[in-house]
Amino acid sequence: MKNLVLLAIVAVSLVVAGCATSSYSVGRDFSNENVSKIVKGKTTGNDLVQMFGEPFTKTVLSETEEKWLYTYSSGTASAQSYVFTMKVESTGRQKMLDILLKNGVVTNFTFTDGPGLTSTAQ
Repeated sequence: MKNLVLLAIVAVSLVVAGCATSSYSVGRDFSNENVSKIVKGKTTGNDLVQMFGEPFTKTVLSETEEKWLYTYSSGTASAQSYVFTMKVESTGRQKMLDILLKNGVVTNFTFTDGPGLTSTAQ
C-alpha cells in the first residue's frame, strides 16, 4: 500500500511539473548601419522611409514638427513549473530610433540598442 501511494505521488508530480518556452517580437527590425547615415539638417522623411521603411509610430507635435519612432524588440520567455514553485526567465533585445523632423527634415535623433528586459523569477 505504501508503494502504491508513493507511486501515485510521483505520477501526480510528473503531471503537474512542466515547462514552456515562447518567443516574441514587436515592430520591424532595422539596420543599425543606416543610423550613421542620418545627417541633422539634411536627411528628409523620404530618406528615412528609404533607409528604414515606415516608422512604428508618427506623432504630430505642431504644424511643422513630427516625431517618428522606429522600434524593435525581440526575446524569449521560458517557464518551468515544479510541484510547488515556478521558475520564469526572460531575455531579449531592444532597439529604438527616435527622430524629430521639422518641415520634413531631421533636426535631432537618438538611437539605443541593447538588451531588453532580462529577468528571472521564482
